[in-house]
Amino acid sequence: MYVDCLVALRRAHEAMRLVADENHTDPQTRAAKIRQAFQASGCDEARERLVLTATAGITEAIDGSYHSLRDIREALASGCTIASEEYQAARQVHGDATRAARVVLRADLAALEA
Repeated sequence: MYVDCLVALRRAHEAMRLVADENHTDPQTRAAKIRQAFQASGCDEARERLVLTATAGITEAIDGSYHSLRDIREALASGCTIASEEYQAARQVHGDATRAARVVLRADLAALEA
């Protein structure tokens, strides 16, 4: 379940990046397609499945990654490019949050094996 959630978040990020790099007729179309890519990735569902069964610490860690990904979605939907400072800053925050979540998830898995 942990892996499914992390993979869904990664898919969402990559899908949004691909859409952001495409040529669009207008900013509204670009924003809508970026939001559709996020929604179609399954990350909302994967997060919900995890949150239903996870401890508070796991939920907090995953939510950090998830909410920072939503910030990326909004940056891209507002017109930021992949090369923009705003996107790069949001990407850094998301990367840090995802790495922190991995640490928490690994610790939880290690505790289960002990």
